[in-house]
Amino acid sequence: MIYTILKKLAQLTVKGYFNKLSVSGKEHIPDRGPVIVIANHPSAFMDPIVVATTVKFPLYFIAAGEYVGNGLKGWLFQNIFHMIPVFRPDKRPTETHKNKEMFSKCYEHLNKEGSLLIFPEGVSLTEKKLKPLKTGTIRIALGAQQQSKNKYKIAILPIGLNYSDPHTFRSDLFIKISEPIYLDELDGFKKFNSKSAEIEFTKEATKVLHEKLRENLIHLESKAEEELLNNLFEVYSRDIKRDFSIDLNDQEGDFYVQQDFSAAINHFKENSPFLYEELANDIKSYIVRLNELNISDQVIGEYRKEINKRRMLSYIVGLPLFIFGFVNNYIPYRLTGFITDRLKIDQTFSGSIRLAIGLFMFLFWYILISILVGLFWLGLWAVIYPVTMYISGIYCLIYDSAIRQSKKRNQLRFYSKNKREIIVQLMGKRLKIIESLKKCKEDFLINNNRFNPTN
Repeated sequence: MIYTILKKLAQLTVKGYFNKLSVSGKEHIPDRGPVIVIANHPSAFMDPIVVATTVKFPLYFIAAGEYVGNGLKGWLFQNIFHMIPVFRPDKRPTETHKNKEMFSKCYEHLNKEGSLLIFPEGVSLTEKKLKPLKTGTIRIALGAQQQSKNKYKIAILPIGLNYSDPHTFRSDLFIKISEPIYLDELDGFKKFNSKSAEIEFTKEATKVLHEKLRENLIHLESKAEEELLNNLFEVYSRDIKRDFSIDLNDQEGDFYVQQDFSAAINHFKENSPFLYEELANDIKSYIVRLNELNISDQVIGEYRKEINKRRMLSYIVGLPLFIFGFVNNYIPYRLTGFITDRLKIDQTFSGSIRLAIGLFMFLFWYILISILVGLFWLGLWAVIYPVTMYISGIYCLIYDSAIRQSKKRNQLRFYSKNKREIIVQLMGKRLKIIESLKKCKEDFLINNNRFNPTN
């Protein structure tokens, strides 16, 4: 009951936290267990919240024992928040013997048609890179299946979490889910006649999980490549989408474009290192200059000298709803930021802590305001007031983002009118980069046997 209520609240909070959020592959989610969900782990506590709000069934979470704790905290985490502690040798070497109990709980839960969430990398680091997976997922699935005498087929469901930046409010998230994996469909699965054969199968099956999970992700080997991908996507994604007829707001299309960009980065880094370095430096200096001028490449790409009257009218019409949302949500919004900014926490946890504080801060505020509105104004009708607060709050964020983008357009118009040489210089830089990228695209498509729609 408590889990269900928290899940509903978390779903609303997650929708409010991210600017764009979409899920691909919902049809692959089984209606019921036994299921082991596996996912990458770039953002500590945010990842289990996001996954739990995506799947239909309740989840039990395999969590590091040092976070679960003991006493009342341990009881709450295990019984209310569905956590099963695992004790890592590098963190709790004296307690690893307790992992036998962890495996037993997992077997029991799966054989009751329950579902588990495992982050098989075993560590949370914010980077676009899938680390080697631990063998625990396959060991748990094998053990549970052997105990049930194959009564149930345990599905292993790979989920890829692709954040633009999990620690920044109103960033983007694309979730990609692939078809479930079943042990008996993997090469080498059989009734093992020796421990060594079972160990070998576990290793090979874990490699399959790594491959399937990696297909759901943007994977890059270094921070430098990640920075180049972000810059490249900002400058060239709209051109690529137009070439391949991908809708500009299509997050799944964004994902595949980024996967192709990451493949192209690897291609040119290996085959044309000089071109790779030159282009990376040109794009970086261009982006730095845009940031200095407080304009964006999107604004330059969509530049119009005249003001869009329809857009201005929408700002005027939407102003009352913006003010209503601002008045009702400003205090909890500011308090959430104030508290989070003063907590000395590792960056990996910052987004998830902000999300958790925001959930409880807004919940408390909505309840308080609804009680006051009910007492002094609307009476029993006040029960719908939190809905209007939430909807107007989301609109307020969208409106604010649109106004910020409009300011960048106006900034560009100012420079084009009063400092023309700056715009000419920027346009020249952009044109050079785009021409170089077009040549790189043609070379990449030819070398990788891809269809080029511009030919």
